[in-house]
Amino acid sequence: MLYEIPMIQFFSLFNFSEIDWSYWPFGEGFTGSWILTLTKFIFVGVILAVILGFLRLLFGPKGFFRDEEMDREAEEERQKVREAVDVLRQRLVNGEITEEEFEHKKWILEK
Repeated sequence: MLYEIPMIQFFSLFNFSEIDWSYWPFGEGFTGSWILTLTKFIFVGVILAVILGFLRLLFGPKGFFRDEEMDREAEEERQKVREAVDVLRQRLVNGEITEEEFEHKKWILEK
């Protein structure tokens, strides 16, 4: 038979009130001057940028671990857009559409 204890007694086993926050990465909070706080944010931003850059290098376009099928599909899609823009350009040259219509339709295709 399992020993049942009331919920309040269970949580009282953990003393959350005496946690020492002074050894967290940046101290107890925003202590010090505004320059110190700003450098903390810049430091975290640089670390995140390095991590994201590394992941992009590995899995981004032409990445080391990127599936070649994904690159092929992306190139096919770009080719379709180029062909559609060429058709639009030809219609513009023939006078079938105005330049504003050309720019608008090109913008729609490329987004």
